[in-house]
Amino acid sequence: MTNEVMRMMMFAEGIAPDWYFPVILIMVILTCLLAIFILLVVLLQPGNSEGLGALTGASTDTYLGKNKGKNWEGRLKKLTVIAAALLVVFCIALAILGTITF
Repeated sequence: MTNEVMRMMMFAEGIAPDWYFPVILIMVILTCLLAIFILLVVLLQPGNSEGLGALTGASTDTYLGKNKGKNWEGRLKKLTVIAAALLVVFCIALAILGTITF
């Protein structure tokens, strides 16, 4: 009975199909988990500040500096970009699903 009341409250014109609420619930849960994942990945990344070397123009051409795409830091940056893109896609999908009326 609670499910029917929720359906009536959300859609005054009609009743939503049975697939609608589980899909919305799954999308909201995935969006929240993805947001938490992005927070953790960003917190794992080291800072970009070079300290006093940035003021004097000192160069930090090291092996790790030249090969950032192949080490752990580069992987974290790629993972952040992919997760952020997925978060945007999930948010757009939720917005589209929220505008559907039955």
